[in-house]
Amino acid sequence: MAALAGDEAVILVTGGTGLVGCGVKEALESMNKSNEKWIFLSSKDGNLIELEETKKIFEKYKPTHVLHLAAFVGGLFRNLKYKVEFYRWNVLMNDNIMECCRLYKVRKLVSCLSTCIFPDKTSYPIDETMVHSGPPHSSNEGYAYAK
Repeated sequence: MAALAGDEAVILVTGGTGLVGCGVKEALESMNKSNEKWIFLSSKDGNLIELEETKKIFEKYKPTHVLHLAAFVGGLFRNLKYKVEFYRWNVLMNDNIMECCRLYKVRKLVSCLSTCIFPDKTSYPIDETMVHSGPPHSSNEGYAYAK
């Protein structure tokens, strides 16, 4: 991610302590990141489900770019037990991130999702053209439809 005309790029990574966030951080350790400041958030940094808390994070770090990896996730039994909550909380989180990117004039937002959004009944290997070719597994509906 290059900064424009010598400006420092500030890249905010939500879900920065999760599986993908840790992978991004590890990959960056071997790269030259001149003019880039990477901030890896965890859920302890603020509740992205709450708009005001999300705004405070954007005000504090003033990101120029956002890599949105955060999500409310759980295992199979949590997915089934809290299907509506998973949907609602992930939609709120995504909406708050997008709204703050708009309000704080973030140059680029990249959002990430999981393979569990893909249809339950599909052929492999899967690719992005197949994402809407059928419903996800019923245990993933809340998360999958929110992402």
